[in-house]
Amino acid sequence: MNSSGFVKVANGAMNTSNEDMPLPVQPYLTYTQSVLILSYVLTISIPICIFGIFSNIVNILVFYKMGLSSPTNISLFCLAIADVLTLCCTIISSFGNLPAFQDADLSFSMRDITRVGAHVYYSSCAIGSWLTAVINVERCLCVVFPMKVKRIFTRKTTASLIIAMVIYQIASGLPRSFGVRFSWITSALTNRSRISYVIFNPRLVTLSFLVSFSLPNMACFIVVILGTVFLISKFKQSRQLRSKMSGTEEKSNKLSDKDVRLVRSMIFISTIYICGAAPNVLLYIISSTYPSLHLDDPYLGNLHHVIIIIAVMVQAVSCSVNIFVYVRMGSNFKGKFREIFCCRSEAS
Repeated sequence: MNSSGFVKVANGAMNTSNEDMPLPVQPYLTYTQSVLILSYVLTISIPICIFGIFSNIVNILVFYKMGLSSPTNISLFCLAIADVLTLCCTIISSFGNLPAFQDADLSFSMRDITRVGAHVYYSSCAIGSWLTAVINVERCLCVVFPMKVKRIFTRKTTASLIIAMVIYQIASGLPRSFGVRFSWITSALTNRSRISYVIFNPRLVTLSFLVSFSLPNMACFIVVILGTVFLISKFKQSRQLRSKMSGTEEKSNKLSDKDVRLVRSMIFISTIYICGAAPNVLLYIISSTYPSLHLDDPYLGNLHHVIIIIAVMVQAVSCSVNIFVYVRMGSNFKGKFREIFCCRSEAS
């Protein structure tokens, strides 16, 4: 396959001259098939994003009402803000990738216009991964150093970590904007010139994407998995030890039930993050080992586009369902939630 997207045929009966005859490459996933898949995926993704934006706004209000004196509350409060940014970028990208807009006879490419805010999406996703990893590490330290964790994770320490994360993401993601520009390109669908998104410095864009999203997301993904496995094993050991040291069966059962709830909540929270981040992590690994899997490849370009949209939708689901965990597992959150919304509804 050459750079123009054609495959050369060896010399034979079909070749009447000494030159190779180029044949167009048939894509693995045709344009019609990709449009059909995108129509279903984006139709589901848009209402999920709308729900997630409102649910995370509720999370922000409740955590603010609970107070930001606890390092965990600060992290969860900022996590909700990062999820709102992620979902806002996702819903804009979803509208831009709708087949109806892509096929429209416009003077600009809707899909390319929405790619301008890609660094905001990837940065907010990475910040969400950072925060999830910080919360996971904090809970691990609560098990290992229960008396020292409050001195390690203070309000000042947590706030400093979050500020450092934001500065790092802005500094590492901003160079991506200097490697792209808008130019007039002739559309293959409408045969008209329109403004499109052009990468003129792919090395800078790739490096910025790698440093700002892929590597942090991969590192946080591994930390959350290892931390969750560690916590589950420690909670099981603690439950067995408390059962042996307990004087009565009733007290033993009570402590055991409490530990089981803690284990289940941790498994549930971690599963949501892992399921949401796994498609992006796997896509990065596959793309690194198989470089032909990219948007501009004539054979795998449509497939790669569909995989990206599905991964973004899964990430949107992960960002939207945290409120169910908080309401189900957190008694303080549930109390403040009822205080804010139930009282207002009764008053109205």
